[in-house]
Amino acid sequence: MRFAKKESLRGELLETRRELSFEDVYALSLKVQQRLIDSHFFRDSAKLALYYSFGNEVLTDEVFRAAIGSGKEVYYPRVAAGNGRALKFFRVRSLDEMEPGAYEVREPLDGTAAVGAEAFDLIVVPGVAFDERGGRIGFGKGYYDAALGSAKCSIVALAYEFQVLKTKIPLEPHDVTVSAIVTEKRVVLTGAHEGTQRGGSGV
Repeated sequence: MRFAKKESLRGELLETRRELSFEDVYALSLKVQQRLIDSHFFRDSAKLALYYSFGNEVLTDEVFRAAIGSGKEVYYPRVAAGNGRALKFFRVRSLDEMEPGAYEVREPLDGTAAVGAEAFDLIVVPGVAFDERGGRIGFGKGYYDAALGSAKCSIVALAYEFQVLKTKIPLEPHDVTVSAIVTEKRVVLTGAHEGTQRGGSGV
């Protein structure tokens, strides 16, 4: 029953996101990205992981440019061939270093400097739906849940406001929750990963 509800939520939110125009995606993404850039999560990070947007997800290009301009190290995930649902993170200094990869998502060129989630002080993730407690629904492949189990830093989701649900998302034991959700309207501190968060106006 819980599985069926997650599938229903995923389908409904994906359809709403698919209906966004490119102009809406671009305009809303600028607002979301600026909120993240202005937050302590971004400001206090030196080594962060981003995602490359796909299927009308919130864009991340402005965050990448701001990070590189601030001298931060930026990494993107790549699906590891032959390792089940494993993601490896590779440093990217220019978006020209990305290529089409698994599931038509652009990925960093394969290299030898892969790092795990425990290496970062900020991980920025996508998702299909979230709740205010930090629950997350992704595409259902489980890549991020498997990869982020070792994370010791803040995990911050970028989303449109309509993706943040008032109802509680049904979670499985392996599901990774997020520390905060940044939308075009607000920053939601979820209560997950309490040790990685700070409240107040510095959010």
